[in-house]
Amino acid sequence: MSMLRFSVLACSLLLPFTAVHAQDNLNVARYSTANELLYPASLDTWIQTGASIGGEYNDKPFDPQHPGTIGVVQMEPNAYHYFMEHKSYAEGTMFLLSFYQAEGKSDPQLPGFVQGALVSQEIHVLDKSRFSQGQGHGFFIFRTPQQETASEIPSPNPCVTCHMEHGKFNGTFAQFYPALRAKLGLGK
Repeated sequence: MSMLRFSVLACSLLLPFTAVHAQDNLNVARYSTANELLYPASLDTWIQTGASIGGEYNDKPFDPQHPGTIGVVQMEPNAYHYFMEHKSYAEGTMFLLSFYQAEGKSDPQLPGFVQGALVSQEIHVLDKSRFSQGQGHGFFIFRTPQQETASEIPSPNPCVTCHMEHGKFNGTFAQFYPALRAKLGLGK
């Protein structure tokens, strides 16, 4: 067998393994030399998985006249497709939670509330090797879209505690995300 034919055969046998292995860790989260998460590009392509109104982190009762913020959860597209195929999260999966002011006045005037100004964003990264202190979960807060990097909230922290205690799937709130919930058979 010629060396060229052997090389082509060897590459064709290794290619499927390489593709599967590459998907097991998405490597889409980017970090600075100071280990801060870089604000991801192309967030407009991320897939919306859920939304809520008035879900702030406090114990005040919900006030329908002043609901607070609208939270929109999105998932990085490669992570979403991996999840839908495997019913599990790949290492490096990222969720984005964006908080928008709930606006009661709109043009044209609509009943209910619409998304107003962006208040802040949080990114949840699942990566066991990077976040061993946080049980494989890292949380980062971006106060404005102009903020280019964010430091991990040091573990242990209330985010990890709450997610591990109340998240129904691998420390995530998949029970609130219709497509993920259906894929997992969590019901609702």
